[in-house]
Amino acid sequence: MHSCGDDMTIDRLKEHVRAYAEEHSVVGEPFRTPIEGLSVSRQLAPSDPFPVVYRPLFCLVLQGSKQAWLDDRTVTFAAGRSVVVGMDLPTFAQVNEATPEKPYLALALALDIALVRELASGMETVAVADRALPAIASGEAGEALVDAVERLFGLLDKAAAAPFLKDGIIREIHFWLLSADHGDVLRRIARGGSHTGRISEAAMHIRAHFAEPLTVPDLARRAGMSESTFHQHFRAVCGTTPLQYQKRLRLIEAQRLMTAEGAPVSTAALAVGYESPTQ
Repeated sequence: MHSCGDDMTIDRLKEHVRAYAEEHSVVGEPFRTPIEGLSVSRQLAPSDPFPVVYRPLFCLVLQGSKQAWLDDRTVTFAAGRSVVVGMDLPTFAQVNEATPEKPYLALALALDIALVRELASGMETVAVADRALPAIASGEAGEALVDAVERLFGLLDKAAAAPFLKDGIIREIHFWLLSADHGDVLRRIARGGSHTGRISEAAMHIRAHFAEPLTVPDLARRAGMSESTFHQHFRAVCGTTPLQYQKRLRLIEAQRLMTAEGAPVSTAALAVGYESPTQ
């Protein structure tokens, strides 16, 4: 439950982000700020479902709401919520609450998995059963986390100070996320031998080689699991099968090549690993 202090901090940050988004005419695609890894999103109306590849990120929603899907589960990005994505995740999302007067507003920060592992190695965590966890999770944004985000965003007005202070604040944000209830997926990924950690490594391999032929037996061996166990845990974490995961990556990249770069279907198909456009 939010305290009064939490609400005041969220409201103050929301007004700062709203003014920044309006000043920079942010609408649609996330707008990259001068602080590396920090972006602003602003949507003026609900959207149809759209394909997206999330990288490891933290999202703080300030106004409106959005949804993302993981298999048969829906994750809601609502005002005052902190959303964590622990690994590359091709999925579908939809802005479902936004108007010109009250647009969907959110800040996103790219997560550094190496930093997650460094911090987790020195933190005391409660031992839990090693089950695979979904790669995306949502929870209430605590006061300490919101305060750190506000200070990071505030560095946009302090260009001389930003190079000296931003790394420490980003490190602090990673710490608060690791400490949060919905940061469990990050704690599992930080444990390289955990089921979630091994699925994360397998997904990174698919992401790096999505245009190449891949087989479940090879991916399972790479993860140190039987085929059935690998398939089961991959679906639990990523919301899809390994080959469907690869297919989504291929189709999203092909769509980008055709829409952003004007590539013909045949060129896009070959570039993402298909032998012919009909595939």
